[in-house]
Amino acid sequence: MTFMKKISHIIVIFSSLLVGGCSGSDQKAKAAPEGKVIRLWVAPDESQEAFWKVVVARWNESGLGMPVAFETIPAVESSEKAILTALVAGNAPDISTNIFSGFATQLVALGQLQDLSVMAGYPELIAHRRMEKIIQGWDQGGKKYVFPLYSNPTLIWWRMDILQKLGIDDVPRTYDDVYKLSEKYAALDQKYGMQLITGKNWYDRWYDFISLYYAASGGAPYITDGKASYDNAAGLSVLTFMETIFKREWTALDFESDDPLTTGLVVGGVRGPWSIPFFERLYPQTLEKIVVGPMIVLREGQGKTFTFADSKGLVLFKNSKVKEEAFAFLSWVLSQDEYSLLWLEKTSLPPARGDLMENAIFRAFYDTHPLARQYAAYVDVALPSAFIENTIDVQKTMGYEMVEPVKFGTKAPKDALADAVRRTNKLLDTVN
Repeated sequence: MTFMKKISHIIVIFSSLLVGGCSGSDQKAKAAPEGKVIRLWVAPDESQEAFWKVVVARWNESGLGMPVAFETIPAVESSEKAILTALVAGNAPDISTNIFSGFATQLVALGQLQDLSVMAGYPELIAHRRMEKIIQGWDQGGKKYVFPLYSNPTLIWWRMDILQKLGIDDVPRTYDDVYKLSEKYAALDQKYGMQLITGKNWYDRWYDFISLYYAASGGAPYITDGKASYDNAAGLSVLTFMETIFKREWTALDFESDDPLTTGLVVGGVRGPWSIPFFERLYPQTLEKIVVGPMIVLREGQGKTFTFADSKGLVLFKNSKVKEEAFAFLSWVLSQDEYSLLWLEKTSLPPARGDLMENAIFRAFYDTHPLARQYAAYVDVALPSAFIENTIDVQKTMGYEMVEPVKFGTKAPKDALADAVRRTNKLLDTVN
């Protein structure tokens, strides 16, 4: 398939992936002559735009290098489609943020991304941010095409007030803990132990099966060498846990109304750090009763439990005529701890750094944001989704071949795993 045909096909796929509205474009970026300015596209998010506005202004005032003009990713159906369209038109920026693992894989397959690991100063940047462990999860064939900016670990929120009423003094950590909790709470009318499934959309698999699988497998990938690899003991333990919860009616098939944690309909549910500001605004009284625990596992092991990272990063496009200058700007921003703190303050998203718990510059923030601190502690064991081109189709397959049948009791966990893996491998074969 030619470049134009393949990129057009990918644009069609991402037309279904909608995002929120963008803010206005920076006219300087549009008007500047190529090769005279670094063009930066940033996520269509007000808090992230506020961060880049500050650091870009400071860089330009410093005179340390080529000036930067930034704009939010243009307002089309999705960030991915906007970037692909720009590539086709020959109007792509030099740098773009808001890149997740699946889209990065597609851009690599199209030959559009620069390997960052060969850029001057890259090893020093990774070392300064203590990202050696984190960056391993972003490896693509021994190369590093994406620099992760933030990492949102998935953890479990529990209503401590309800746990204490049930005589439970600590958050559940194992499947048996959840079973015992659920049995006690289900004795009350129309109550459930845990919100197990987050929804019916393809991306919901990140927050149920994939999060639980990373925990159960000790951080093992669910796609290995272009093949599905979750039909194993870890995958079976996760699906058996799900089957038990659904079969015993310890969770609802769907939660369509208000957040069930706020009503006490459930005691626990998977949430990300983005839920903290949301609850601060709308449910502050509930937030006071929340404690955060790790992803649950069959049996507790030593050390922290792995989990999924809702994480995005930035890329440098291969056809940029100012790659060295652009990476010098990025190194300047990313190597200064004060800007990591500014990012945290502006966005509430944990920077992808391995020293959030040790670096003194973050101490005051986390001392006054205890729930955010819990998430920061898991950044180093939070993994991105698989680096595959057809993320959407693969996770849809997980849903209708595996999660949904177990949910409704139409397949045994072992059969559901085998069916999902077989169908997934067919999908993966089409792009290998």
